[in-house]
Amino acid sequence: MSLSLAVSAALSGLTLSARGTQIVADNIANAQTEAYGVRSLTQAARVHGGTGSGVAMTGVTRHMDQLLLGDLRQARSQAKGDALLGAFWQKLETGLGLPGDDGSLGASITRLGTALQRASLQPDQPAVLQQGIQAAGDIAAKIRGMHDLLGAERDRADAGLAQEVEWVNAALKDIAELNRKIQRQTLLGGAPEGLMDMRQALVDKLSERLPVQEFMRDDGRIMLMARDGSILVDRDAAQFSFSRSPAPGAGDRVENGALSPVMLNGREIAANSVIFSAGTLGAFLKLRDEVAPTVQRDLDLLAADLIARFSGPEIDPSLDAGAFGLFSLAGRATVPAALDGIAGLMAINPALDPSQGGAAWRLRAGLAAPDPGDVLDNSVLDRLARALDLPTPSGAALSPMRSAQGHATDLLSVISTHRLGLDQRNSFNAARVGMLSETLAAQGVDTDAELGKLLVLEQAYSANARVLSTVDAMLRTILEI
Repeated sequence: MSLSLAVSAALSGLTLSARGTQIVADNIANAQTEAYGVRSLTQAARVHGGTGSGVAMTGVTRHMDQLLLGDLRQARSQAKGDALLGAFWQKLETGLGLPGDDGSLGASITRLGTALQRASLQPDQPAVLQQGIQAAGDIAAKIRGMHDLLGAERDRADAGLAQEVEWVNAALKDIAELNRKIQRQTLLGGAPEGLMDMRQALVDKLSERLPVQEFMRDDGRIMLMARDGSILVDRDAAQFSFSRSPAPGAGDRVENGALSPVMLNGREIAANSVIFSAGTLGAFLKLRDEVAPTVQRDLDLLAADLIARFSGPEIDPSLDAGAFGLFSLAGRATVPAALDGIAGLMAINPALDPSQGGAAWRLRAGLAAPDPGDVLDNSVLDRLARALDLPTPSGAALSPMRSAQGHATDLLSVISTHRLGLDQRNSFNAARVGMLSETLAAQGVDTDAELGKLLVLEQAYSANARVLSTVDAMLRTILEI
């Protein structure tokens, strides 16, 4: 080997060692950085005229297990959506109250039954009658509170949809722009690895909103696809659209035009589409359009059942057929054919409310009675007490032929079952995400291995430096001769 070839080979070795040292330093510095792909240097022998003349750096490889990363994204997407739904069911269970809670709906119904029975035994005691009216008022207030809670959750879900759609659109545009930059760097022989890290972090966050599949392109770009096959990002970004509908009413639906659907590139997407099978976007949509309306329907049926139990002349002879009894609907004369939202109007009959000109004695004598009548007559009170335990059908998800307490228990049971189911799924999701995260992290930066590489690079640098030093000494000797 000539001295010039030796110098050339040594210089190439020094250059490669310096670049390798920089890559090792970057790996160690980003050992805890999320979405960082481990870099490694690729090299090949450099040959001129059939003679080796050192080494050449052919590129930098970014290592990432795409299959494992895809599994982790799917797990996080499922976990985020389930966590949001779990929190919703937890709020409903707390709002309705668990058995044994003094402020629960079941406890209020029990107090009403007890108060009516006491009033039947002491019909001449105004204080006892007032206790019955107060217990009925507590039931109406609890049902109105649940109605308001459901309305607030639907409004929060609608607002969440608007925010998530805006974020997703911005993220898709950013990913498409990063695609273009990475493609340009790749074709020009640059270093796009940092841009790839940014893109991966962005796709990770996007997958928490809706599940996506990533496909690599040869030029460094990626294609993102939704679960139904819709392309979200390739050369350009797809566009979601959604219109906010503040304070949706109990009867508001996408079908009747009161609520906005989520659209993709101008195409309406059904709420049950696989695009929304996981992630917060799908959870908000499911909560607004399916879960909350179902609970609202059951709550309205419960309210209608309670109103019907104490209405009509068979319970209170002073009433006309169809007239409100113990419970009424604010601003309504009768129960409407469409029950949507009647739980929010439920109240005690104004004839019993002193603030509206009512009197407690009407609970004993009859709501439409002209005078207090016989203070020892407990016939109306006795029928009111028995009406509370009368088995009645309620329909829908509530079990048929149950007492008022039974229907309230069924509603709580439905809510608690969903809450417990989501708690179990959330525990499973947390374990799955944790396991996949640890596995992916184990394939990340191994600082011990990187330090070992650093020692090898140091030795290579030293060896190449000695070659240059030896060549320098030989040239000096030649010059001296």
